[in-house]
Amino acid sequence: MLNPPKEMVEMESKEGLKALLTEFGIQAHSDSASRLLKYLQLLEKWNARISLTAKTDWKSLEPLFREGIWAAKSFSLEFSTQLDIGSGAGFPAIILNIFNCQICLEMIESRGKKGAFLETAAYELGLNNVTVKTTRLESMLASIPAEKKWDCISWKAVKLFDRDILKIKEHAHARTQFWLFHGKEYAVENANLLEEHFGGFSCNNVPGTKESHLSIFSLR
Repeated sequence: MLNPPKEMVEMESKEGLKALLTEFGIQAHSDSASRLLKYLQLLEKWNARISLTAKTDWKSLEPLFREGIWAAKSFSLEFSTQLDIGSGAGFPAIILNIFNCQICLEMIESRGKKGAFLETAAYELGLNNVTVKTTRLESMLASIPAEKKWDCISWKAVKLFDRDILKIKEHAHARTQFWLFHGKEYAVENANLLEEHFGGFSCNNVPGTKESHLSIFSLR
């Protein structure tokens, strides 16, 4: 069977995103909707040159956009800073910032080409409080002062080792929230470490998905 023309695939994704925005009650002509559509276009354009996501058909992208839009509804208005680890193609950190662009977001992505995409996306979408650090987590943490703290620390699709968990814990304050996007299991080396060092756990399934979850926890 022949693959559908590129224009047809892009139109399907665009209409699919519009339907998703309607589902979540987001006005079609709002700034957030316009930025999300632009983000989709950037993903499709860049994915033709580098592998940002495994697939760019709407069936594959829909759960990623759904997760980000849903999570943005729960993002605390008290957050002023966020660290996102292993940002990849920007899911869900870019979407969270689209709806909460007053938050200063720092994204860490070790792969240069994906880091370049994230920088371009932030610029094109007018997300002026976003910075991208193209480095490894341990290198970045080793280069910042001990007093550096974030209100929210998030990660998705990247497995953190025990040493990483303990290190990022040093850069949290009493009200910091840790947002872990994951499938059936936590994206960590040792789940017992989370139970030992963190509390206030809540785990929610992303509505409309089978295996996408958001777990939120804080320091004990």
